[in-house]
Parts: sequence; structure tokens; C-alpha cells
Amino acid sequence: MPVLLGTKVAAAVLVHYGDIGRSVKAVLGHASLGVFSEIVVVANDMSPRPAELADVRCTWLVPDRNLGFGGGCQLGAAACVADVYVFFNPHVSIDKDAVEACVSAFERDDVGIVAPYLYHPGTKDPMVNWKYTYCMRTYSRFVRMPIQVPSKCAASGISMASLGLIDNDWATGAVIFCRAEVVRDVGWDGSFFLTFEDVDISLRAKKSGWRVVVVPSAIAYHSGESTRENAISSYYATRNAIWFARRHHSRMIRAMRTIYLSALLPRIAAADVLGRRRPTHAKWAAHGIWHGWLMLPVGSEPLDGEPLVFDRRGIGAST
Repeated sequence: MPVLLGTKVAAAVLVHYGDIGRSVKAVLGHASLGVFSEIVVVANDMSPRPAELADVRCTWLVPDRNLGFGGGCQLGAAACVADVYVFFNPHVSIDKDAVEACVSAFERDDVGIVAPYLYHPGTKDPMVNWKYTYCMRTYSRFVRMPIQVPSKCAASGISMASLGLIDNDWATGAVIFCRAEVVRDVGWDGSFFLTFEDVDISLRAKKSGWRVVVVPSAIAYHSGESTRENAISSYYATRNAIWFARRHHSRMIRAMRTIYLSALLPRIAAADVLGRRRPTHAKWAAHGIWHGWLMLPVGSEPLDGEPLVFDRRGIGAST
């Protein structure tokens, strides 16, 4: 029987890659909440369903290739029927009250995407981490890069839980609630493969008339780990930043963003030297800028050979 949250049926989609134990823990945690009608796992590393989930009601999908986060989300949503889809990074946990608060936001007919605040232990100082938990997700003024700005309400001591829905420009893909119509009509763009797919679906949903909101009373928690290698992230962050600008912004912003990203390369190179990083992140970031202009997918499918991999000899495609 479908599980109703208010008048809505919600299904969970988890995109798996890497540590199987982490994803098993996440699935068991989501199942224990008793709020999801279905749980779908998309195994982007093509791993088989683990024995630990033999008695757990979930669908384990193994695609023909790594689809990236956006492509995995779209495939997982297509495997079940729900009013609301909740897309998870396997590093994220959430409690029942937060899920119910987020799903209840869809009782408003104009709300298309909902997110909780996300606590991420990015530093050793919990005070700093909480400061950046309560953030407005928006864009920088000139180059229109997605940024997070600490909330003035939280800084002034106002209880965030007492506030109503807060409109944002984008929602983080680590845990993002999407109305079924948004998934169907707007859809995830898998061509980004890694990073910017959450910003992209948020922007296109807003252009289609949907609101993107944060529920202040809802908190999700990130473990602080990552499946990404930092050097790989350097490549995709720069490449996709330019792809996003080419798809959605003016020529002026495209040029300014390219100049901005290029200006960051000396700083990244200095960090490579000081941190003795191998492979060097600056080289990957530079390739990302180059590929941002060299190629631009026409459709929403990942490019052949994703994820692109590097070694000390240069850049190549995965096999």
C-alpha cells in the first residue's frame, strides 16, 4: 500500500557509487522512517544488490554505464510512481519529521522543488558549520555563480523553525524533493554528470513557473565524506560552470565567468605546490575550462566515456 504523507505519496531515489556499506546504511535508514512508498537505488558503479538488503523493500537498478547524478536521478524516478520524489546522496540522513515537513510544502500548488537545510561538517568548528547550514542559495552578482549566503535571520537569533517557506534560487542535490510534474516535464539533465545538475533543474523549474523553496524547520545531515576525488571535482566544477553559462546566460556573463575561473588557476596551482597534490588540480581545472568551450552536449545524456579520468600523462576517457 502507498504511504501517504498528507495527501502525497513520496518515493526515495538514492544514487549509489563507491562504498557499498555507506549506501546500505542509507537505504536502511530511509526504510526505517516508514514514510516512503518505494526506495529505488541506482548503482552507477554497476555493483549488484548487496545481501544486506535482501529483506528490504527496495528496487536496485544497475544501468549499462555510469549515468552521473542527474542521469541516475531521472532513471530512478522512472522506475516508480509517486507524487513527490526525494533524491538522495548516500552521505545524507534525514528524520521523519523533516521529510513530512518538506512533503507538506507541496500542498501549495506552485511549489515544484523543496529542500531542507543541510548540515555539513565541512570544518572542525560546529559553530561555523551551523552558520553555513542556514544559507540562502542564490547567485553571485556579476558572474552569476551559484553561492550560499548565511541567513541574516539565523545570525540575528531568530528561530528558523518559526519561519514559513523561504524562496531560493536553487536547491542542493544532496537531498532534494521534486514534484512529479517537475521530474516529468523539466527533468534532470544528465549531461552535466557531476555538479551543476541541481542548479540546472532548479533554474529550469523556476523558468517553468515553479517555486524553489527551503523548509526552515527541516534539517538533513551530511556525513562530511565524499565519493569525489578533489582533482576530478576541479575538472567538472569548471567545465560545468561554463556549460551552465552557455546554456542559460548572456555572452557577457559567459566571458566574465571564463575570466573569473581562469583567474583562479594560479591560486589552485599554489595550493597544488603547498599541498604536494598529485595529480595537480590546476591542470584538471584548466582542462575543464577548455572543455567547457570545446564541447557542449546537445541532449541530456552523459557524454561517452564519462567520467573522464586523468593521470600524470594528461587527460583521457574512462574505460
